[in-house]
This record gives sequence, structure tokens and C-alpha cells, in this order.
Amino acid sequence: MDIVDLGSRTGDAFATKTGFDPRALDEPYQYFLIRPQRVQAWREANELKGRVLMRDGRWLG
Repeated sequence: MDIVDLGSRTGDAFATKTGFDPRALDEPYQYFLIRPQRVQAWREANELKGRVLMRDGRWLG
């Protein structure tokens, strides 16, 4: 994601959360916008049923 497309609100939120504002750097900084489509979680084989927590970008519940 290009810094021009980032927007000031998102840039401010990033700086607040991380304590680091890469917009002040002289060199380019890479931003990545991650939008998960599927999330699964489990520890053991007996937890495989019901392991999908997000499907098609929507949290299940």
C-alpha cells in the first residue's frame, strides 16, 4: 500500500499503536493491508470440529 493511499487517520492510528511513525522517514516504508478471508484455530485433533472462526471475511459466532 502506498503512503499516499494510507490516509492520515490510518497513519495516525498506526503511529499511536506502535509508537513509531514511519511517515517521517527519508526512505520509503512498506505498508501492507491484510484482510483475512479465513481464520482457523486449534491445538489438538479433538478440536478440529468448529475450528473455523472466520469465513469469507466474516467472523462466525
